[in-house]
Amino acid sequence: MTLHQQDLETRHSQTLLLLALGLVFAWRFLLSAHVNLIPDECSYWAWSRRLDWSYFDNSGMVAYLIRISTSLFGYSTPLSVRFPFLLLSALSSGLIYLCSLNLFGNRRHALVTVFVFNMTPVALLGGSAAIHDNALVFFTILSLWSMTKYLSEREDIWLYITGLATGLSIMSKYTGIINLLCVFVFLLSSKELRRVLLTSAPWIGAGLALLFTIPIIYWNWTHDWASVSHILFIGSGAVSVTRRIEDGLGFNIAQFFLVSPVMYVFLLVSIVTALWHNLRKPNLNHLLCLSFGLPLALFGIQSFRGHVEANWSIPGYIGPLLLCVWSYYGNGEGALNVAGGHWDKKFVKWSLASSLGIAGLVVLHAWIGIIPASLERSVSKADRIIWETRGWDKLGRHVNDLIQKDEVIAADSYQLCALLEFNIPGQPEVRYLAPWGRPTQFDVWHQSFDDLAGRTIIYVSPKPLAPTSTALVSIYENFASVEALPIFDVMYHGESIREIYIYRCRGFDPYEPRRLGPRSLFYRDY
Repeated sequence: MTLHQQDLETRHSQTLLLLALGLVFAWRFLLSAHVNLIPDECSYWAWSRRLDWSYFDNSGMVAYLIRISTSLFGYSTPLSVRFPFLLLSALSSGLIYLCSLNLFGNRRHALVTVFVFNMTPVALLGGSAAIHDNALVFFTILSLWSMTKYLSEREDIWLYITGLATGLSIMSKYTGIINLLCVFVFLLSSKELRRVLLTSAPWIGAGLALLFTIPIIYWNWTHDWASVSHILFIGSGAVSVTRRIEDGLGFNIAQFFLVSPVMYVFLLVSIVTALWHNLRKPNLNHLLCLSFGLPLALFGIQSFRGHVEANWSIPGYIGPLLLCVWSYYGNGEGALNVAGGHWDKKFVKWSLASSLGIAGLVVLHAWIGIIPASLERSVSKADRIIWETRGWDKLGRHVNDLIQKDEVIAADSYQLCALLEFNIPGQPEVRYLAPWGRPTQFDVWHQSFDDLAGRTIIYVSPKPLAPTSTALVSIYENFASVEALPIFDVMYHGESIREIYIYRCRGFDPYEPRRLGPRSLFYRDY
């Protein structure tokens, strides 16, 4: 093949990759505009209506971005809520391209890296979701990009920019502080760069990053460190050793489906290969990628010790992904260099097939349902795809038809409160009213129920409101009367798979026969 033919083939492949990326972003736009918000997105939208320095569950970047977007649009819809994250997904792709180009100097490889990143199931399905992780991923990539600039230019300014990007990562999600650790592990791992730690630049960068913790610290200081207590509680995990092993295995198995089984295996092979070669002959570019993969190791280990959600590891894939694509196509020391061999087409084919297959099954199940109604009803809440995507907009309209003037709407979970707030026409405030001790962000806004005394409340719950018994503590007796309203059925293949119970409860008494509140933020009632 002549040089001219090779150039034409390269341009042709790059054009195809750009077209494919265009289709991915068109798909992401359609999802953003036409799929109703899931419970977590509704919760963060509810945060954005009540801006604060930080929040009970996490830091506040997601709320700030949503508030800016919905204010600019002038209304709250799925698209206006998700728009900033749709924009960040595009900017993330641009930065990944620049990171790969800075590290490995090949435009085609950089474009392939962007394509692979966007074709993972987690990116196809959730790349523009209004959640903490998408903001964290963007600022993590920004941190990595600024470090690639530092490697090439060795100017202190890039360490300061890394610090600022890491600070914004922390404001996106508490786990963003791991980015600070990634940078210091990278500097420590290189004999050439270790002496940089004796200068002021990295410490100034770290100081800039920690400045962004001030709003979080201030919020916790003014709320008795409730968020810290919450994190320690959920991170404690199960007591049983067997359950911890099950949780750890579950977390690691879930990674196969986040990035696709083929890509996950190849990522691991690339990481192990790079580690082996860098133990003998360190390469700064490889070490940087490996250092930013630190979250994968930390969360993989922690999953066997405490509670870890599968999505927490996502930022840890960015660096290893850059290395993986280079390893696949490159011919330098440490590269697997399997492109062009019998693995070339097979790897591409099976990687795409596994990613698109997983994403396609999720979309198909959410759209039409691919399991029988009888089985769906039995798994109920365990099927997160159907549970989180089906029925909430219709529930909002159903509740709206039942509300009368001056009635208060309340629910018994923070997710349901947020879902109702977003989906009821007019988006009214919904109060969290539950008889048990789990604290939520809604308790921060209203720790007391005294202001509801004597009011009529439309109470919404996935469980029937029944009188208190030896097996159940209920708020039933705190009302003068309870009137059952028409049940809302979530339909699936023509059958009801779950019911939402709705009551008109008159004469609310927060004092008798059981004192309700003030609510504690520490997993107990006062």
